Amino acid sequence: FDAYGGQIVGIGGLVGSGRTELLRSIYGADSYDGGSVLLNGKPVSHNVQKNIRAGIGLIPEDRRVEGFIPALSVEQNIALPNYDMLQILRGFIDHKSVKKTCADMIAQIDIRPPVPGMRVLNLSGGNQQKVVVGKWLARDLNVLLVDEPTVGVDVGVKSEIYGIFRRLADRGTIVIVVSSDIKELISISDRILIFHGGRIAREFSRGNVTQKEILLAASGITAEESKAI
Repeated sequence: FDAYGGQIVGIGGLVGSGRTELLRSIYGADSYDGGSVLLNGKPVSHNVQKNIRAGIGLIPEDRRVEGFIPALSVEQNIALPNYDMLQILRGFIDHKSVKKTCADMIAQIDIRPPVPGMRVLNLSGGNQQKVVVGKWLARDLNVLLVDEPTVGVDVGVKSEIYGIFRRLADRGTIVIVVSSDIKELISISDRILIFHGGRIAREFSRGNVTQKEILLAASGITAEESKAI
């Protein structure tokens, strides 16, 4: 499939359909047996570090295990994938830049409480997710891969996170979002790809899909078969 800046591509499907594996493969965290991933016509590396430098970020499915380090502070977590930009000399960190970057992210996405030194484990689930999002906003992103962005997040924070994704897309970032929440997929996506058995079963455009159609496609029922149901 193709994805473009200016749009949010939603990925739906049942658990085990290959949604998470897709994102992790694009990011370089998992290997794949065939096919290729291209960004602006150039092959994407199988190396996570190189892909981060190329402007590819991943918000993982399980934020507590893979999204942040609980015992570290908000400031340290936001800095983690950005140390290549926060150096005075190779290997020496510019701590003033670290503090400024963190302060900018806290203000930009309204992390509460706005305390850079607070350990992330002491934040609410919604603010923990904001930290995971915020560490990528510090970079000039070309692609943001998002897996289950609002699990365990309250309604107010959900709306804020959706707004962040839309602003990124509007600035030209390719945003690809995996979600098990069908209403979420329909509300935020410009296009929706439904996976079944590791393949794209159907594609829907914004405003031209129902929850029933998504459920049927995720179950492996074709468009022709669904008309008879």
